[in-house]
Amino acid sequence: MPRSRALFAAPVFAPVLILGCGWACPLLAQSTQDDSEQPAQLEEVNVTGRREFDERFMSTATRITVTRRDIEAMGANSMADVLRQLPGVQVTTTASGGIEIRMRGMGTEATRILIDGLPVNPNNRTAQLPLDELPADLLERIEIIRAPSAEFQGAAGGTLNIVLRGASPKKETFLWFTGQYVWGRNGPSLYASQTGPLGKQPDKTDPQAPSWSYFISFNAGDRNVGSDTRRENSSNTAAPSFTTTADRFRLHNQFWTLTPRVTGRLGSSDRVTLRGILSGFNQGENLFSNSYGVASGAAMTSASRGQWHFARTYSQATVDWSHSFQDAKWDSSLQTERGHSDFSSDRSGTTVVGGAATPFDSTYGYSRGDRGVIGKTKLVLAGSGADEATWSYGGEFENRLLDQQSVTSAAGVAFPLALDASTHRKALWGQYEKPVESLKTAVVLGLRAQDFRENAGAAGTGVEYHNLAWQPSLNTRTALSDTLQYRFNLARISRNPRVYELAPYTAPSDLPNGPTAPDFRGNPNIRPESTVTLDTGFERRLAGGSNAQAGLNLFVRQQSNVIGRSLFFAGGRWVEQPANIGSATVWGLETDMRASLTVLGLPRDWRDWTISANATLLNSRFNGGTVAGQRIPGQARYVANLNIAKPARQSGGWYGGGALQMIGAADFNTAGTPGVTVTGRQRAHAQLDLYIGDVVPKVGFWRLNAYNVFDFRQERGRTVTDTLNGTATTESFERRLTPRVFLTVGTRF
Repeated sequence: MPRSRALFAAPVFAPVLILGCGWACPLLAQSTQDDSEQPAQLEEVNVTGRREFDERFMSTATRITVTRRDIEAMGANSMADVLRQLPGVQVTTTASGGIEIRMRGMGTEATRILIDGLPVNPNNRTAQLPLDELPADLLERIEIIRAPSAEFQGAAGGTLNIVLRGASPKKETFLWFTGQYVWGRNGPSLYASQTGPLGKQPDKTDPQAPSWSYFISFNAGDRNVGSDTRRENSSNTAAPSFTTTADRFRLHNQFWTLTPRVTGRLGSSDRVTLRGILSGFNQGENLFSNSYGVASGAAMTSASRGQWHFARTYSQATVDWSHSFQDAKWDSSLQTERGHSDFSSDRSGTTVVGGAATPFDSTYGYSRGDRGVIGKTKLVLAGSGADEATWSYGGEFENRLLDQQSVTSAAGVAFPLALDASTHRKALWGQYEKPVESLKTAVVLGLRAQDFRENAGAAGTGVEYHNLAWQPSLNTRTALSDTLQYRFNLARISRNPRVYELAPYTAPSDLPNGPTAPDFRGNPNIRPESTVTLDTGFERRLAGGSNAQAGLNLFVRQQSNVIGRSLFFAGGRWVEQPANIGSATVWGLETDMRASLTVLGLPRDWRDWTISANATLLNSRFNGGTVAGQRIPGQARYVANLNIAKPARQSGGWYGGGALQMIGAADFNTAGTPGVTVTGRQRAHAQLDLYIGDVVPKVGFWRLNAYNVFDFRQERGRTVTDTLNGTATTESFERRLTPRVFLTVGTRF
């Protein structure tokens, strides 16, 4: 086995073996006495344990909940650090310091992200909160919803519901300062939050009296991000060329976020929450690039410097209302949001070929604005007496408007673009849940109808898109004992193209056009992607604490009209365009475990240490189209996470731990028009994060975090073969994110 493969093949089996032991050993060790006792009833499953395990056990959706206590045990600084440790979740840091989120190795478009139960804008990333900058202490919990249901629209990869902290009548103030050190530069940041009662609290014996509480947090600071990259390009044209390019991204982020919330009880039946988010983000600094090699048979050198600036503002206002009836509950939410962003990138330099110097410059910039209104409502009717069935009904709507003005210029030639788009989504759903006592099973039948419309106009042309999709679903959960259950989920979902995939416009590359730096062109003829989903597996409570649990899950996705990318040569330029590239089958095996280290047989002295481990083995195959027999582009062979920690205690003392994320190799094989083929591969890579700290009772705490300790490389290679012209262009890419150190000092009172 090559050394590079052995390096990453060996560690991935550690979490698998740990998880297998944590899952299988307690299962095999189950005494025969359990079989002789009275069969467990469904309602007896939800007797003991923490809320998140009960939710995982009893939820109609296949769900894993990571709570605030679990997040504190991770020792994470940002929300991105938390997401990186979730089961089946792959978080990749980009060259500009942002993050891309994938679930089950599928594309970012196959992952649905919710903030407090409402979707973020899937078409315009500027409307999303900067998840890589928000502090982990702002999180209340994260729900990983693996399988679709009538209530949860779902996505082929899965859904992440990120729930932020809310108001509480318990008064608490939290304050910390952080200093980040990288590249000889420091980046300070501040987080402060407070929660407590609002006004004089009423007599607790009077359930009709109104009561209010609040939560407010403020986060602001600087952050240094970027990377060192190395690219090698070669082409076997009539005049062969070979170049090596070294890029240094050195970006400086300034950010702030304000999140006020107020929650009140209006009598005994009504509860109202008012919440808002205000956020600002500013990114700037420089890109340095140097190249050398051979161009058109002559020696070549090139040096350039780029100026990069990105600014974004975002605001959100939401009202949540809940009303309780005798045997029913009605929840509703209404949210408005507005975002605006400006981006500019100016690059200039000089290229010397055969002793002749040629200056060059390019400019790319855009200004985007978007507005959105989102609403949802849900009514739950609980059965009584002999009829224990539960009926749930709901409705959702989402209206968004987007306008963008952008200009790209190269060598004095400008490419202006004006894009206007709107998205309208309406959905109605119903769900019926019925326990079957004789089988110790709960059966959930659901149906969701969704109407989706998009309109996009650019360069004097427009396109209208409409899709009405029906999403039937069947979910079952069977109690095999008080601590073990089996799940089965079957559903059909639809994925609509994004505005930028659909809009009739062309966006020129901000790099010299070529097979590895093509222009992007929308495709008005793209069709919706349809997926049949199957999830089945076991969930078990383990010995060693109320939060000790494990899961084993098998998932299969049968996709048709898969939306991928097609590469072709037209009008003297290389172009990449979204297209329906065929049908595919995606499958994988997931296992996860959370427990005290004593579950592995260690003595009680280790009971304060926790282990959280998960591993997902992934595979896929295209069944037809131009890429038959290939894997989903970018899907890793595996994703594994291992976290061992001694959590912080308010009683004081040392705490610390580490997290290891391992991502397997991935293929990037795609096909373009006849005669054009793209092959590529990304090598396996990993990231190790460590932290240590101390709690001083009634004073505060400190924590030292070291991220990307060993500075593992991210390496990828790609070859574009044009058999019609007899050429091949190869690019190899290497990125280093460099280690980062954070020191945090804070207090809570």
